[in-house]
Amino acid sequence: MADFTNVIILVDSVTFIGKVLIMYGKHFASMYEGSMVGAGAVVFAVMGYVIAKQEPDKEVGSQVSLNPILLATILGEKEADIERAVKFLCSPDPKSTTPDKEGRRLVKIGQFSYQVVNGAKYRAIRDQETRREQNRQAKRRQRSLMGRPIKGEPGFVEAIENGESEEHLDRLSDPEQLHERH
Repeated sequence: MADFTNVIILVDSVTFIGKVLIMYGKHFASMYEGSMVGAGAVVFAVMGYVIAKQEPDKEVGSQVSLNPILLATILGEKEADIERAVKFLCSPDPKSTTPDKEGRRLVKIGQFSYQVVNGAKYRAIRDQETRREQNRQAKRRQRSLMGRPIKGEPGFVEAIENGESEEHLDRLSDPEQLHERH
């Protein structure tokens, strides 16, 4: 029998007949330290499923399909416990740090369909190192196209490496300066 204890498979996303299927989601540490603390393991398991299975939606931002019978089988829990967890996630949360929809995490929009209230917001957050690497690659491409360093480029690269804010980087990449050469 093969030992798979050290195998990690990372799948970003897959395009399937014109539709992007999200196959993972980021679990932010704040989820485990916020207003869900004490809600129980089933609530966290259902929220983990929501994060991994949510799909972008033009109308509601992000949505997920939650069938309690299916989730009970997948998570190895009782259907009633799954229903209680979904009800908890759909309930107002006055302690939530996000006041949207009265702090609800999910809003029911169909028989098994739910809006993931903060789904689009969290999906849009890139980790800082990914952002820095993407900026470095963009600068390399730009340098190769331009042939010579762009006015302000050394300062821009240094700002990226120092983790400066997006606003600061925007000021450094003023379009008028980008086209001027030394």
